[in-house]
Amino acid sequence: MAATPEIPRPENLPVQEINKEAEFVVPETLQQSTGVQVVQKNFKAQVKDDHGQPLIQTPPTQVIQVTPPSDTTTLTTQSKGDVTSSSTWLATFWLRIIKKALYFGWKIIGKGEPNAA
Repeated sequence: MAATPEIPRPENLPVQEINKEAEFVVPETLQQSTGVQVVQKNFKAQVKDDHGQPLIQTPPTQVIQVTPPSDTTTLTTQSKGDVTSSSTWLATFWLRIIKKALYFGWKIIGKGEPNAA
């Protein structure tokens, strides 16, 4: 493979002097800037279109009901089984759902002791 020859540099390169009295040009958009503007994210007023119809509708509150397959003592016993068994993982899943329902205040319908986790 042939080597590429080096390109010789000229010895006398022109040097440009920097003007120390140069002025900085600021665009007009930055000159008129007043700083940080607050944008409100939450609003309470109903927004309506040109015809008076509401643009945004909030969904009705949902009542969530959780129905576990058995009581919490049975689920606790099943969740301590073999890790390769799917029934162990199902029981662990339902215990987690019950705890989540208690945390969020969901209604728990099921057998066994009420509202226990």
